[in-house]
Amino acid sequence: MRSDPAKWWMGTAFGANLALAAIIVATYGSGGHGTTLALRATARASFLWFIAAYAGGALSTLFHPRLQPLKRLGRELGLAFAAALLVHLSLVGWLCWIGDAPEIGLFAFFGPVAVLTYVLAFFSFRNLHTILGPRLWKQFRLIGMTIILFAFLRDFVRQPLHPAYLPFIVMCIAAPLLRLTAWMLRSSKSNSMTFDA
Repeated sequence: MRSDPAKWWMGTAFGANLALAAIIVATYGSGGHGTTLALRATARASFLWFIAAYAGGALSTLFHPRLQPLKRLGRELGLAFAAALLVHLSLVGWLCWIGDAPEIGLFAFFGPVAVLTYVLAFFSFRNLHTILGPRLWKQFRLIGMTIILFAFLRDFVRQPLHPAYLPFIVMCIAAPLLRLTAWMLRSSKSNSMTFDA
């Protein structure tokens, strides 16, 4: 585990989501109601891993050097999100098994997003991303993670809108703005150094 920190983060995220789902299912039952509650809870928990991976670097740039570990752990946090999502997807499978499957439109939208998540995870292992080259990998990762962010936002704003989702909606909207602001700040510093030279 110590040789690859990603394994620890993935195990922690998977275990935490599994425990969360188990507690909810044990409390409310393994039928449609209990599984749906577990599904919603694991989605929110998975989102927290994702948003840390998506916006961690921007937060460290904009606010405080003490947040620098968030930037360094971007890969690990992204893989933790992919691991946590496995529990969520297993609950979707269970709903289908017991005959309470979500509507087909959700599968059509979220299915490709789930596939995209694991394609990104695949290229994050070892040095597989070098196959794409640094520039293409950076673009693919940014576009892919932004699509995943949009999928979360779409899920959180589905009607009827619940107040419990408001903090998650705010994070979805703020995250790309933080990234854009951090990019502009880094660009301005880079240009300033060029002119000074």
